[in-house]
Amino acid sequence: MLIYETMKLVYIANARLPTEKAHGYQICKMCEAFADNGVDVQLFHPYRYESDPDLKRKNVFKYYRISPVFQTRTLPNWDVLLLERLLPGKIFIPFFFMHSLLWGLYAAWISRSKKADIYYTREITIAFWLILLGLPTVYESHVVPQRGQRWLLYRIAKHPKLQRVVVLTSFIRDQFVEMGFPNEKLIVLPDSVDLSLFEALPAKEECRLRLGLPKDRPIVGYIGRFRTMDMEKGIPELVQAMSHIPSNDNVEPLLLCVGGPMDAVPSYLELAKRYGLPKQRIQFVDRVPNSEVPLWIRACDVVTIPWPWNEFSAYFTSPMKLFEYMASGVPIVATDLPAIKEILRHGENAWLVKPGNSSALAEGIKEVLSQLHIAKKISEQARGDVKNYTWRARALTILKASNLQK
Repeated sequence: MLIYETMKLVYIANARLPTEKAHGYQICKMCEAFADNGVDVQLFHPYRYESDPDLKRKNVFKYYRISPVFQTRTLPNWDVLLLERLLPGKIFIPFFFMHSLLWGLYAAWISRSKKADIYYTREITIAFWLILLGLPTVYESHVVPQRGQRWLLYRIAKHPKLQRVVVLTSFIRDQFVEMGFPNEKLIVLPDSVDLSLFEALPAKEECRLRLGLPKDRPIVGYIGRFRTMDMEKGIPELVQAMSHIPSNDNVEPLLLCVGGPMDAVPSYLELAKRYGLPKQRIQFVDRVPNSEVPLWIRACDVVTIPWPWNEFSAYFTSPMKLFEYMASGVPIVATDLPAIKEILRHGENAWLVKPGNSSALAEGIKEVLSQLHIAKKISEQARGDVKNYTWRARALTILKASNLQK
């Protein structure tokens, strides 16, 4: 018998599910992980309009290819996101916040009848109402909320029904401490990986054959969204860096970027032209199913996290692709950002370079491509280290920390 087999958990997400964005996958993997620890899990989410026919046809289990070990329930919702293009930002943003707050009250009120042992959410507009309704709540934060959301945080900081606040980095934790949250209620847990997806992967050559990639060219990979919140994630620097990596014995290295959005690609191709990088040395692929991501990573000779320096990237993010890279056994070249360094160590499990510097990025890539002993060392260490970052272990840590021992 699993220790949490008699536990009930309700996860409330104010998100379109399924969604092509990473947060939807993370939410569903956490629900699966709680269930794998024996917990009876129900996932509540709002109705949202979906224009993508592929997403319309599939539920979260089929879309993310995860086990149907938890229940899902779609709650009624007026999809105000349909108004985003019609209203100016200064009107839409507060309007969306008020709608989220009202829907959060509705979702919290509906879910209280489940009499769960724990209520879990990534939305402060939901956590606020859960706690005010006297429900034991764990709030997971991937950002440091601002404006009206911060006011809600102040209201719940020391409330006894707030079991734990889960944050991705120590830097987010420090911000919450400054806002008055007790340090003992804060737990730092980065994102995680499903190691089972990487256990029986084909060799690099077979992955390339399946994906239609050249078998004899060095491939430098970036697997993930090209932009987040209208911010570049380092593709321009990566394109420029590739212009500094020469051919070897007339074999041209290939830059492979997988994840979309494809409307960003014309600007990258124009940049490549400006730096003299031929079209045949760069390939862009739209988002692929999560289950196929390991194949694309394994097909590469080196994978990259080329993020430039900005506050979000430097302090407040824990990319799932980082742990997927580690599990793949492919050497990693990443920019030397504080949040990244909470997981990666230069020369031990990755090769770290100065952020925003395409020359340093190029040198790092060349070092890993040319020094096979370095590539082998850092990839093997990363593969060993990532065993500490599974979804099931993450969920178990939260359960143990949230006063749920039985």
